[in-house]
Amino acid sequence: MEATATNIHAGRIERLAAEDPFAAGQLLGYWVILHLEDSGHLLFTSGQSLQAGSCSLAGRQGFYCAFTPFFMPEKLARRIERLSIFTAKYKGRVQLSGVQAAAVSRIFELLLAELTSEYAHKLDLMRNYVVQIIHCGLRNGGGGT
Repeated sequence: MEATATNIHAGRIERLAAEDPFAAGQLLGYWVILHLEDSGHLLFTSGQSLQAGSCSLAGRQGFYCAFTPFFMPEKLARRIERLSIFTAKYKGRVQLSGVQAAAVSRIFELLLAELTSEYAHKLDLMRNYVVQIIHCGLRNGGGGT
């Protein structure tokens, strides 16, 4: 399956509407990354584990990104699937310093800007932003040592 804009959902947590696929719990099979700006945390989950109550988003500030394995090239998707931050045995919570949190917020802002752009290669650029966020999580205690 080819990557399309429907293989990724992203936005500000505080602007989630009830009909959003992420808020409605309709993203079975997606990998999810949350950046909770109010606590400096990055959270990584897969499937519906977030919907199972691992984190309440009510009143939180930050960003979310949910993407299917089809959003990534096949070889990269297989690697991501095996990363400790997306496995059930790992809690998927990474604490960021203030500087790191600001950098991740900026990457999310760039990702959101590309969602609505007309740039012909925006999906490639968006993949790179998602991978940068994943590497930030790995580097800061998410099993990347």
